[in-house]
Amino acid sequence: MDTSVKATGVIEVTDQQRERENLQLTDEERELLRAELAALLPALSGERKEAYQALADAVERNAVPPDLLPLLEGLTKLALETGRARRIYRAEGERILTDLFRKTPSGQELSKSLSEVNKALAVLEGQTLHSVRVAMRTLGHFTVTVETEKAVITIAIRPTLLPLTAFQWVAKRVWVNLQT
Repeated sequence: MDTSVKATGVIEVTDQQRERENLQLTDEERELLRAELAALLPALSGERKEAYQALADAVERNAVPPDLLPLLEGLTKLALETGRARRIYRAEGERILTDLFRKTPSGQELSKSLSEVNKALAVLEGQTLHSVRVAMRTLGHFTVTVETEKAVITIAIRPTLLPLTAFQWVAKRVWVNLQT
């Protein structure tokens, strides 16, 4: 007896599934985004205005779909990096927008990078610190190097990136350089 099942046709996505894919906003996030969009929209025209108007419409629905997340990321980054969030909405508004940014794909990637850096720094725990140096490779690209008796860790700091660039472990005074 043939017990196989054949399926044909289109897979329908339910409204509940769509809602799970959307970034849900809190009332506080929505209030701040409304204010930021109200300040931004009059300065835009054409396709950019249409795109940000679509974001404004999504904010009103309390759910930002995945295709509008890059605009949301850009809007929150602009408010946070320029200091506008703190200047206008004080520390609480800055915190709310920072938490919102952390929910976006870029924010999640940044959180992952920070976690990797903290994991690498954990090897220094309990060791005697020999030196800490900050250097500029070029404008906007800095490194922090931490040296102990057993390890040297170099962290690159750039506006868009926080990777661990090098990890050196001293074994019998032989340096091993592990690039990531």
